[in-house]
Amino acid sequence: MQTVSSLFDCKLNILVNNVGGIRTKPTIEYVADDFSFHISTNLESAYHLSQLSHPLLKASGFGSIIFISSIGGVVSMACGSLCSLAKCN
Repeated sequence: MQTVSSLFDCKLNILVNNVGGIRTKPTIEYVADDFSFHISTNLESAYHLSQLSHPLLKASGFGSIIFISSIGGVVSMACGSLCSLAKCN
């Protein structure tokens, strides 16, 4: 079985974090589980993947990380406020 390090020859030039999930409902109807889902899916996963890929990016000598955010970070969304919060990187 090949490891990630051997697959990329211990180097990685770019990581694009483009994860996103949304539970659409009016803001006042969100519950704690909705908050946890949005934070873990849209924010924590990108953070942890960035941490894991750091050694490979550093080994390349010019690694880059790109975070794709949401338009919801700047435009009001009546049914996706938690997604907007978590994707406003």
